[in-house]
Amino acid sequence: MKKDTRETVLIISLIAGIAVGALVGMRLSEANISAVMETSFLEYRESAFESFLSFFISSAALVIMVFLLGFSAVFQPLEVLLVAFKGLGLGLLARCIYSDEEAMAKLLVFLPFSVISSGILIFQARNAISMSMGYFSISITTENRLGMANEFREYIFRFFIYLLSCAVISALGCLSLNAMNMHGLF
Repeated sequence: MKKDTRETVLIISLIAGIAVGALVGMRLSEANISAVMETSFLEYRESAFESFLSFFISSAALVIMVFLLGFSAVFQPLEVLLVAFKGLGLGLLARCIYSDEEAMAKLLVFLPFSVISSGILIFQARNAISMSMGYFSISITTENRLGMANEFREYIFRFFIYLLSCAVISALGCLSLNAMNMHGLF
């Protein structure tokens, strides 16, 4: 599968997940919507570290899972499904934000963070699919791939770059959430 095709499939799976999440969110009761909002990364927390951790977990957890799945020769479909799962959560949260009284303020924090974190996940998933396909091709052929060590090293390096990116956008999301709270928008 070509890189462009992989990215297209991953973007489509994210968009499909967002659509399903929004549809599921439409069926939630007010109590369930408030429960989703209370547990989301958009909920202001007293400690800046807790806010950062909430943002970081929401962006990095799936990146780490997709990274680990990249070491298997057969988990390419699951890597695509994890991107769709991220979309499902984003669609559900977007629907809950829409029904919130502070919708515009929360959208100002939610949209940039979710778009960038989704992009990071898609890049990691694309690399994981490439790595999985490399392992798969090794397992079905008699080819000896000594160059796999270089691919492995690049894969690890890119993962750390993506994880660092998650930390940076989490810090920025936390700062924007705290700034909005200080200005009384939350």
